[in-house]
Amino acid sequence: MPSLRSRLFYRAMKLFFGYILRPGLSIETYRKAANQPVFEPMPRGVRCETGQLNGVTGEWITPSTILPNRALLYLHGGGYVLRTPQVHRVLVARLAQATQCRAFIADYRLAPENPYPAAIEDALVAYRGMLDSGYSASQIVIAGDSAGGGLTAAVLLSLRDAGEPLPAAACLMSALLDCTFSSPNIPELQKRDPYLRLSDLSMMAKHYYGAYDPRHPLISPVFADMRGLPPLLIYAGENEVLRDDTTCFAENASRAGVKVTLKVWEGMIHAFPIFAGFIPEGKTAIKDIGAFFQNHLPA
Repeated sequence: MPSLRSRLFYRAMKLFFGYILRPGLSIETYRKAANQPVFEPMPRGVRCETGQLNGVTGEWITPSTILPNRALLYLHGGGYVLRTPQVHRVLVARLAQATQCRAFIADYRLAPENPYPAAIEDALVAYRGMLDSGYSASQIVIAGDSAGGGLTAAVLLSLRDAGEPLPAAACLMSALLDCTFSSPNIPELQKRDPYLRLSDLSMMAKHYYGAYDPRHPLISPVFADMRGLPPLLIYAGENEVLRDDTTCFAENASRAGVKVTLKVWEGMIHAFPIFAGFIPEGKTAIKDIGAFFQNHLPA
């Protein structure tokens, strides 16, 4: 059963997004909202610095206790069109602490100004930058939420197809893996999702894939051949419109021989680990992800 706090949080989110933040907002409005300050400070002992990897800008997140032979590349969500820096900074700080590693949040180019494949190109450059800086592939893990989760899958597929070394493991949280939104359960899931709206997701996805076929496997990895991918931890919330993207991708990957750990969390919403400061399930998920990465990284 979801905790009392998470149930109250769910109702508050449903009220806020259902009655205050109306659907059909422009990208500019979403971007303004995404850059508003949040009321959650960075965890103690974590340093955040602007930096770059091979020319891709972003933020280095460094906890006070790290193992020097570990690194996390984080690909943020935001429908490929926006970034919430304050939100993802806190999330990645918690993940870096749990994994005992330094993390880089890649500030990849956004649509509609820079549609597909710009985001993938930047993420690949950042990953190769980690390799160039001295980390081996076995010392790197990748994680992403929402569109960043879909981008994480696309990066893995691109590296595999290019014959380049793959990271030790990856985590996909509430990933956007099907830009055709073809699951027959979406109408029912839409009623339960407190803040993701299919109309807004579709608009953002179209800005991202532009003239390309949305079924392209690097745009919608659910349609990809997943053989040869590294171990995957895949999360979804029970009450989110992208739930079936996650389960379908996980099933396909498992059939392709990939070592997959799939967890659909009861009563949870989209990208719920982001809300670890408010709900205990988020804290548990952060610890779980950290343990998963630690099991696949050098001691």
